[in-house]
Formats: sequence, structure tokens, C-alpha cells
Amino acid sequence: MNRVLHCAVLAFALLATPASAQHSGSNPHDHDHPPGPNGGRVEGAGAWHAELVTQAETVSVYLSDGNGKPLPVDGFSAVAILKSGGKATRILLNPEGGRLTGKAETALGERPSGAVRISAPGGAAASARFD
Repeated sequence: MNRVLHCAVLAFALLATPASAQHSGSNPHDHDHPPGPNGGRVEGAGAWHAELVTQAETVSVYLSDGNGKPLPVDGFSAVAILKSGGKATRILLNPEGGRLTGKAETALGERPSGAVRISAPGGAAASARFD
């Protein structure tokens, strides 16, 4: 009887807890984000959030802290490996106008999949995955 009672209490606790709090991923930023302030997809990247925006051949990544406050990108660099139309493309991203940006050889479409590897001036690095 004790086992049944424990299972019932656990089931009730899980049902009462919001789904976002039940996520068991090891990355605290590993959860769904609403679109970013620039209209792009936002994913966690270590201590940062990365917003990926693609328009034709242009790739832009905007960085923010965990509270959504934009971060300066001076001294940062990044490499995006994005797949669109079955072909993977490697794009070097450099600071420009408050974002990390670069150009692909061909248009990528609105929602390419892939990853962005970001390197900070102090040597810290992290990746954001966009599926």
C-alpha cells in the first residue's frame, strides 16, 4: 500500500508542476524560447543566448545574457555550420553593428538547421544548436 501511495503522490506532483520546470536537460538554457527581438530563433549557448537570423546569404547572430539583455560582440568570433536544401555550409561570423555576421555562398532560406560555435575574447566558447 505504501508503494501505491508514493506513486500517487509522485504522479500528482508531476501533474501539478509546469512542463517547463519538468525538463531534465543538463543545460539550463535548453528549453523553447520565443522569437528574439530581431525576429530570429533563440537557443542557449553556454552562458549566453544566441539569436540566429538568416536573410538570403546573410547570417547574423545576436548575443544576449540569460535575461535577454543584448551583449556587446566586440572581440567575439563564431563559425556557423548551417544546412539548407541538403547542403551544409560553413560561414565565418565577425562582429559588425552589434551582431556577429557573415555571408554564405548561396541563399540559406528562413530556417536552416545546424549549429553556431561562439568564441569570446577571454577564451570561453559555447555552441548553439538550431534544429
